[in-house]
Amino acid sequence: MKTTNLRYVISVGLAVATLVVVPLFVGGLLVLPTSLAPLVGQAGLTAGALSAWFGPAFGIGAIALGTAAFVVSWKQRSFLVSGLLIVSGIIYMIPALIALANINIAVILIPGPILGFISGLVIVGLGVAKGIRTARMMTTMVTARS
Repeated sequence: MKTTNLRYVISVGLAVATLVVVPLFVGGLLVLPTSLAPLVGQAGLTAGALSAWFGPAFGIGAIALGTAAFVVSWKQRSFLVSGLLIVSGIIYMIPALIALANINIAVILIPGPILGFISGLVIVGLGVAKGIRTARMMTTMVTARS
């Protein structure tokens, strides 16, 4: 009977959750506020108020999930967690890069797309660090066996 490492399963689950939350954040800022406009109007909120909490909530959630996946998988060998984190960070950065390419450099505001880019870099950095750590663990195991 094969036993599954619970920490590995949890870390992969958290990395997958990060990959699910990131597209919701990316697509949600563009699609969800307009599709919920009637409901928002009935609640007495403006679309700006919806975007004001929706963006940071999913952004912080994605970073928290990515960090949790990294921490839980610390002593595990997993290129899967590394790859999921890297893909999540890249997807997270795409809209920010598009927004940065379409504006004048002189008018970049700090609570603007630059934060999305930096947040995506954080998630990619976690994935790269996890990949390097996994590769080093594999190398040490190979040298220890020989």
